[in-house]
Amino acid sequence: MKYVGTLLTVLSLAIIFTFSPVQAAYLSEYDQYVEVSYEDARYIADLLGMKNIPLGDKTASISFQVQEDMIKKIENRLDIEMDHYYIWLTINGQPVLAIDPPVPMF
Repeated sequence: MKYVGTLLTVLSLAIIFTFSPVQAAYLSEYDQYVEVSYEDARYIADLLGMKNIPLGDKTASISFQVQEDMIKKIENRLDIEMDHYYIWLTINGQPVLAIDPPVPMF
């Protein structure tokens, strides 16, 4: 009986140290690109607090990074990891704004 207990303990420890937990991440393969007019992109950027900031690839990278930082803070605070993706607003094929859509979790 002692042998079986020791064997189970060793197997349990081996499993714990061998397998790492699944990591949540930014899932770029689910990104969506939506072509919009400049007026629509400007309106949405203003709603997001980016008034008077010129739209372009710099705006896209700033909006992406701000949301990534916010997601990281939420994950750290709640001690969870969340998979997420972005909707990229484009003008003439150039991304100008990144939006991380909320996904309800039940």
